[in-house]
Amino acid sequence: MTYEEALAYIASLETRGWRLGLDRMQEFARRLDLAGSLGEPGGPQFIHVAGTNGKGSVTAYLQSMLIESGYSTGSFFSPYVYDPRERIQLGRRLIPKRIFALLTEWIKPFGESMSETEFEGITEFEFKTAMGFQFWKEAEAEWVALEVGLGGRLDSTNIITPRCSVIVSIGKDHTHILGSEYSQIAEEKAGIIKPGVPVIVGQMPAEAEQKILEVAAQNGSEAWVFGRDVILDGDTVKTPQRRHEGLTPGIAGTMQAHNMALAAAAMDASGATRTLGGLQRGAKDACIPGRIQRVRREDREWLLDGAHNQESAKVLADSMRQAGDADRKVVLISGMVKGHAAQPMYSELKSLVHTAIFTPIEFHRAVEPNDLNQEVGSLFSESEVAQSVDQAIHRAIEVTRPSDLILVTGSFYLVGEIGRALSLVKEES
Repeated sequence: MTYEEALAYIASLETRGWRLGLDRMQEFARRLDLAGSLGEPGGPQFIHVAGTNGKGSVTAYLQSMLIESGYSTGSFFSPYVYDPRERIQLGRRLIPKRIFALLTEWIKPFGESMSETEFEGITEFEFKTAMGFQFWKEAEAEWVALEVGLGGRLDSTNIITPRCSVIVSIGKDHTHILGSEYSQIAEEKAGIIKPGVPVIVGQMPAEAEQKILEVAAQNGSEAWVFGRDVILDGDTVKTPQRRHEGLTPGIAGTMQAHNMALAAAAMDASGATRTLGGLQRGAKDACIPGRIQRVRREDREWLLDGAHNQESAKVLADSMRQAGDADRKVVLISGMVKGHAAQPMYSELKSLVHTAIFTPIEFHRAVEPNDLNQEVGSLFSESEVAQSVDQAIHRAIEVTRPSDLILVTGSFYLVGEIGRALSLVKEES
């Protein structure tokens, strides 16, 4: 099987949708003989990261801190932005194409063997999650920074026993699946808390924090809460165990010091911290695509960010104001995926954006750009619809000057499409 054939096979599993539940994933892991590789002593050790926003950044800080502390480090990101292999990494390298294809060919029969059972066929996300577990097992990874896909309690990644859990934030997103109240969403995210395993709790609404602390208490899990047990003071992070000075976030954005602090706390709580230097270098060198990512292409400055709900759009807007973008002409290229509330999200950006260009996204759950324009186009001074991503790019360049800013946001899928069109992908074998 070639890499291209492997991608095509995994893409064919998309038609099975997204199934929240652990019984099938547990059976899949049993058939793959992953016992001993899901957090048990002697196998890879995990730090499990959930949250509405910021979980990818925390995972990136953990990845970098673990690497700089000298560990053989795996990581799992959801979603990917530019390259499907971003999901599964070892060190700072994406899973090699050859290994991706070999693992797909090897795992495929195990997944297909379940199709005619009561468990039914494996989904795309379950397949990729299993591939990660198999890859880290064979690579003998010591630690894995593991990002949750959706929710937590019933997410496919939740078959592990981690050394520490992190719940970064709680916002109102995927409400049709996770519930409409902060407490309901928090309870789903808190499903990653395991008995006796410590949990790091980020900044969030009081209602959500209370629910998470209740679940932690029920599990006998020590909870370190940001602002109470985890203190950020300038470039110093204090945890109940240590004081870490000289930590500087390597990722741009107003919430990145907070995210970095949670990662440092998780390093302590999990027992992974070795030296202050490992955390300092790891914080500074952390990077992740599609999060307030600034590049210059076609003699224009581009800002690409995967914000797709109100909370993440507010962080994006605050970061832009902090960077001085409020004094520039900003042209927005945007599209959304169904399941997110458009009005609250775009309302956070309306004071910054002059012209909005709504474009199609190559994804089966994408919102039609005409529909999006009808719903939120009036928030901006000008709005229009492009027929393709290429047309949106050309139009944005046409209506801007070199001193202006082109903002791309609304969906990680869109950020990925435009990033590839702008040649932001680093080609690896």
